[in-house]
Amino acid sequence: VNKSKKLAFFGCGNLLITKKILSDKIYVNEVNDLIFDEFKNQNYEKIENLSDFENQVSEFDHIIFADIEHQKNISTNLLNIGKIIDDDCRVIVISKSLIWHTFINWYKRLSKKTGPLRNNYLPFSNLKQIFINSNLDVLRNEKIIIMPFHIPYISKIINLIFRLPVLNFFCLLNITVLKKKIVKNSNEQKISVIIPCKNEEDNIKLFKEEIPKLNLKVEFLFGDDKSEDDTLNKLNRLKEELSNHDIKIYNGPGICKSENVYKGIEYSTGDIIAIYDADLTVSFNDMKKSIDYLKQTNSDFINCSRMVIPQRTNAMKSSNYFGNIFFAFMFSILFKNKITDTLCGTKIFYKKDWLNIKNYSNELGIKDLWGDFDLLIGAYKNNLKISEVPVFYLERKEEETKMTNVIKNALRMLMIVINSYYRLRIKN
Repeated sequence: VNKSKKLAFFGCGNLLITKKILSDKIYVNEVNDLIFDEFKNQNYEKIENLSDFENQVSEFDHIIFADIEHQKNISTNLLNIGKIIDDDCRVIVISKSLIWHTFINWYKRLSKKTGPLRNNYLPFSNLKQIFINSNLDVLRNEKIIIMPFHIPYISKIINLIFRLPVLNFFCLLNITVLKKKIVKNSNEQKISVIIPCKNEEDNIKLFKEEIPKLNLKVEFLFGDDKSEDDTLNKLNRLKEELSNHDIKIYNGPGICKSENVYKGIEYSTGDIIAIYDADLTVSFNDMKKSIDYLKQTNSDFINCSRMVIPQRTNAMKSSNYFGNIFFAFMFSILFKNKITDTLCGTKIFYKKDWLNIKNYSNELGIKDLWGDFDLLIGAYKNNLKISEVPVFYLERKEEETKMTNVIKNALRMLMIVINSYYRLRIKN
């Protein structure tokens, strides 16, 4: 939210939330005049209702509904918002636990505090139905705060602990991030396929048959990562033989696969980025199917999964197979959504989202040598809708797998997951 250029805030006197909001321009609808003091150092404009700025809604990055249990016309407002927001806008709904409402109302009566004692009866199941009816998809839901009052050190520690699974059921606030369900994608979007290569000389010739099959407006970027074999010469020959296709070759930094991929993304000129491994263990047809899925749905990020469709017997080593199952389970906990494969090299997303994904990966502190975790976690952190598309996993036709040093790599990956859990679930 702090990166917002234009934001609308519908609040009901929540000073705690307003202190956390930073944006280039804020439109505020509030019942509590004290709230406007919080915005006095920011570029804000007071509004009376949604219709006051309806013609500008398509320009908004974020729209926040705070304390929705006290809002009037919830369904109507969300339905209207769902119709007119931009595809990239995120709607954030903040609601209180019904259990906490009981305690809060008792406290108000006993202490004779002012404020509404009545509120909308909105269990989260009812809210989800309102979201569905408003053409809004739930991207994330977070439960936070068990101690809404400040006791030095103690409050912070207790609130951190209660962000853990099961315990977070008792938390005060529900924060739900939503996006538009129906999007308007264009078939004219250019596609950039990033293909990192490291000692893949025998696989390069296979692309001669595969590239013409894609039949799309595509640029292919092959990144030779300081190969010690004849990969670079084979790539140059491929470019000559398929001169009617947009094929580019760049020199990878020779550090790791992720740095090679990221360099390719920076060089790319397409609207859609498709990362594809040079071993061709996922077919071009499956990649095309995954690109079409991104273009035809409201998904922001496609994570291809090799773990749904049965594999051939020797397609994946046993250690890699069970490692995939383990990390898929860990990511399912991290994302609070079913993930079946985290290490498939085929991932597809919009280039406009790349900068935000990259910025978060730079904050993790632990280098992801392969890039799969960086991309997935960065997409989740930036509230992108992640969808899985099952693909058929083929055996390598040539060369050997580059996924070696299984235990060392697994420990590195585990540290990335633990660090990300702390940053996403506890620290934030």
